[in-house]
Formats: sequence, structure tokens, C-alpha cells
Amino acid sequence: MGSNEFDSLILGLAEFMRRDGRYPYPELLRYALNKLALEVTAVTYPRTLTGLLALLEKPVKTWYPPRLLPKEFDSDFGLLYEGGLSEEASRYFYEELLEQDKIPEFATATTKQIAIENYQFYKIFIRLQELYNNDRDPERVQQEYVLLRRFLIENGYTTPAQLRKVFSKTRHIDIQEVGELYEECQEEACWNCDRCGPLFKKYGKLRGIKPSACNDHRQNLPFIRQITWKQGLRSLKFGIHLRICLPGIPEMRLFKALEELHSKYSDQLCAIHLYPGIDRYDLQLRFCDQSTWAVDIKDYRSPYNLAPKLTPLFGEGELRYDDSFYVIPIQRLQEREDYIEILREQATKLPSSTHLLSDAVFEERVINKIECLRE
Repeated sequence: MGSNEFDSLILGLAEFMRRDGRYPYPELLRYALNKLALEVTAVTYPRTLTGLLALLEKPVKTWYPPRLLPKEFDSDFGLLYEGGLSEEASRYFYEELLEQDKIPEFATATTKQIAIENYQFYKIFIRLQELYNNDRDPERVQQEYVLLRRFLIENGYTTPAQLRKVFSKTRHIDIQEVGELYEECQEEACWNCDRCGPLFKKYGKLRGIKPSACNDHRQNLPFIRQITWKQGLRSLKFGIHLRICLPGIPEMRLFKALEELHSKYSDQLCAIHLYPGIDRYDLQLRFCDQSTWAVDIKDYRSPYNLAPKLTPLFGEGELRYDDSFYVIPIQRLQEREDYIEILREQATKLPSSTHLLSDAVFEERVINKIECLRE
């Protein structure tokens, strides 16, 4: 038993949860559980489904054989949470398995369908990158990409009418393919959180997609909004919510804060570009002294999971920069004081010249730069 069995366990659970936990077990899950039963020694292996589901909710480090656990999985999490995949299991499923194309050939149609859904945005993204590099009008391609990306971040819910209004004049993006990133809302009462996007009900309570980042969804809170049901109302598919909308919320929050500074001090902060070069990094800042900053925002609970993903930011041609930054939401640093220290130590591919800091400290850096330029 090794990482293949762990991957099979995650894949099988993802399918089992999509079927609302109905029998029979998916083949991959049955295979992984049979292997697991032979390996678990830290606890007594459960004899009932109820006992098994309870075990899978416990932190993985308390029961799963540590030598067999992939280093990419944060073992402080369980595999399940409140009747669904835990946020870490979801992250691992979408980032480590689907994105790395580790779906086995014998995976079922349901698992392959989830993979196809995840690939839908990537397909648009690759096409626009190719057009950007080869088209006579790369600026138009860039504008349409930013339009799509912002739309998915800012519209957890949409309607066919809204899609027509926003995308009817796009040359390189088809309305229908944007619509395929959404699915029909099953309930008439839909809710959205300004901090983490569309919510769903579980055991009578509103729940978000990433409890470690946002876990208070009482209906009377100012950032919780009920979405008025309309004919054809659609919500983001889970994978698009997790991979595009959720990480995009802190990106847009920082972008809007910098836009305010730009509107006040445009003589010093001359321009801010969002997702330049079709998302080579998140933000490009240009100052009046001809200097350019490149910024990428990363929201990960664990610095150990984030560190391997930190590489030098692309900096050729129009994307050249004088300073580069990886920016972390301050909440993550408040949860763990040694976050930046661990990141710097573990991010072995990252040059020491790339700055690692919180979004709050980065804003201060920008303000200080503006003040120096004003003097």
C-alpha cells in the first residue's frame, strides 16, 4: 500500500460523496478500504459504515499509516467533514490528482466527469494563452481573459440573461462555454458569502467550501446574502468555485485596495494590471520612476503545502519586473506566527530576492513607495 492507495481512497470518497453516500461503494473506494483494513494499526478498524465515516472525519495523522501518507496532504485534516469531503481532501483531489492528471484509466465515469468539469476552465485558459502569444490583437485577448476571470470570482451565481449581457460581444470566449462552468441551482433558497462564495446547506446550517478560512455563516451577518431565485439561476460548479473563485477573492480584495491608491496617487502609482500575460502572475504595478512590481497572491492554510508551489515569477518582455512578491492573506499569518519563516526555509526553488509578506504589509510597502515618490 502506498500513495496509489491513498489516491484511490480520495477518488473513491469523492465519487461516494457525489452520490450522497449511497450504496454500493464505488470500486475504487472498495479497493482502497480493503487495503486500508490490512494496514491500520493505530486504531481498531471500524466494523460498520457509521464507524468508518466517523474515523474518516478524524485527523488523518491519528489513524493513517504515516509512512504511506503523501507529503502533499496536510494530515491535521480528516478526509471527511460534516458529510462531505474535507477541504484538504477536496484540495488534494482537485490540485494534486486532477490538475496533475493522476486519474487512473480504470476510474469510473463519475470520477472522469468531475475531471472533465475541472478541465473546462483550463481548456479556455490554454486557448486564450495561445491566442495571446499568436494573435494580432493580444490586448483584446487579455481583456477578455480578465473579464472571464473576474466574472467567475465575483459571480458565484448567474443567469443565462446575465451571461448574454456580459459575453455577447466577446470574440474569443463563447457564452455557452462560460455557462458550462455553472450548474442549475437545485434549491430556491440560495446563499452567498462575500468572503468565500456560494454556500450550501448541511444538517440545516449554511456551510462554506473552505471552513479553515471562513466558517461563520449565520444568516444575519452582513457578508452573508440570500440570492433571489430567478428562472435559470445557476451556481458555480464545485471545482470552479474551489480553484478559481475562492483563491480569486483575496486577489480581487488586494486589487481593489490598490485601485483606490491608484485613483488617489496616479502620478506615482501609474498603472495596475490584473492577471497580466493571461495570468502569468496576479498583479503588475508600474510606478512613475519606471520601476515595476510583480505580485502573486497565495491563500494556503499550510506553509508546507504552499512552499513547493513557489517558483520565480515569469519576467520576460512586457512582464519584466524590478521586484517580485508572494503575498499571503494576513489571516494565515495570524493563525501561525512562523508561517513566513517556514515558507522561506521550504521554498527551495524561490530566489531570496522574492519578497514573502502579508497583504497588509504589502499595502504598507506600496504606500511607502508612493510617499517616497511624492517627496
